[in-house]
Amino acid sequence: MRYCTPSRVARGLCLVLVFYLVLKFFPGLPFLNLKSLGLRSGATFLANSLIRVVPEKWLSPRGSWLKQLEMSEADFHHLEHYCEGPRLNETRDRKETLLAVQMLIRHGDRGALFAVKDESHISCPFDESHSLPDTFLAYYHAASSAATKSKTSAAFSHVPGMTGCLKGELTSKGVIQHLQLGSSVRARLGENSERWSLETVTVHSTYYPRTYQSALAFMHGLDPATETIPRKIEIAPPGDHMFCTMAHTCNCKTSKNIGAEYNRLSKELFELSPEKVSLTSRLLGIIGSHLERPIENRPTHVFDVLLQFACHGKRMPCFEGTCVTYHELVDVITLLENLSQKLSALPAVREFCILDAYGLLHTVTENLQAIANGNMSKTPEKRFTLFSAHDSTVVPVMTALGLPFRIVIPYASFVMFELYSVAGDGGNVYLRVIYNGEDVTASTIPCAGLTARAPHCPFRIFKEFIDKDLKEEFEDACKA
Repeated sequence: MRYCTPSRVARGLCLVLVFYLVLKFFPGLPFLNLKSLGLRSGATFLANSLIRVVPEKWLSPRGSWLKQLEMSEADFHHLEHYCEGPRLNETRDRKETLLAVQMLIRHGDRGALFAVKDESHISCPFDESHSLPDTFLAYYHAASSAATKSKTSAAFSHVPGMTGCLKGELTSKGVIQHLQLGSSVRARLGENSERWSLETVTVHSTYYPRTYQSALAFMHGLDPATETIPRKIEIAPPGDHMFCTMAHTCNCKTSKNIGAEYNRLSKELFELSPEKVSLTSRLLGIIGSHLERPIENRPTHVFDVLLQFACHGKRMPCFEGTCVTYHELVDVITLLENLSQKLSALPAVREFCILDAYGLLHTVTENLQAIANGNMSKTPEKRFTLFSAHDSTVVPVMTALGLPFRIVIPYASFVMFELYSVAGDGGNVYLRVIYNGEDVTASTIPCAGLTARAPHCPFRIFKEFIDKDLKEEFEDACKA
């Protein structure tokens, strides 16, 4: 620092230079101690500094980083589906009055679950849109302010690390995905959005920083005018990824056996195809040189590691002159999609999903019923409930409702249950199910058969399915 002059300008330039060098050469350095900096001022300093050193190419439109890489148009769209968060239609029929919303989200983009050597090679910069800096900085302020008051701040950081793709941790891209999703939900609420304030929203999260931080980002997108994010987020106990403790459905003794049966069937179907085993084995030979610990020859493990490279626009890993190609990652994805179709036809897979999902679907239905009964003033907290969780939460819920089973789904996937009435329809109450922006109500078991003449699914039919049919399937599976 002896080259710095006493002038304010020079000191400022030196500070930026030192900060840039720290980011460049020590990306994993745990300097982000917001408490020691003073949470609000520390957040401002860090966010502003990060934005200054971000190259303009990272502040780019959706998916443009993929277009810079060598791949076919088909491969590009296939990868974009899994890397970019799904979109929600922000408009509704004006004749409808939205009464309640129950929403289940998967966390946003994260680092791979398997630690990669020299993770600084796979940086996680800002890369979504030109409007990012203001949006992200406002979120950073709100999250940091909440951290000073939250009882959970000791357990989880309110904001993810921004200097690398850390193992299993939310990235800045993941934050942006849920800022955007929350904003889209706010737009969809329309004229009702002002009445859906943070005070009337109940938030639940699993016991992971990435789901907790995703919930915070979503809530800021939902209500950006509020300077702070809700102080109270209900954290599920460790190991409860389905919120089964809320419905007291965690103690089914056969769930582990059926889970083991699912794993066995998945492995058998995978091993029936020698060329698929050969593909993942060959890729593992390359990937293994980049991992701290070896992983099993499972396509899901290969997918998890390679997706981290793809979603952040990095060249695929190489070993001794041989590199993984983007097309090979698409081959792995296709393999998993085909395997999902085969598993969907197996009764054990549906049983496995029902055992997982029944408790959460029961909770969702009871919350909606409280509003349908006209108890909005007595139970305003049930009008909008957010569950922030994982792919292993979203998939069982959708499969239990009758949609196809999926092994892998995009980051920031969501399921939205809307309770609504229609003007001039005698006060009837209906339910809509939206999965990743698509209205899938007619594809669910209780609401199958909707037509243009009868486009609405009565909520009572959906509730009867959960309370009778699904409950019976759950109890039968537990007795098996």
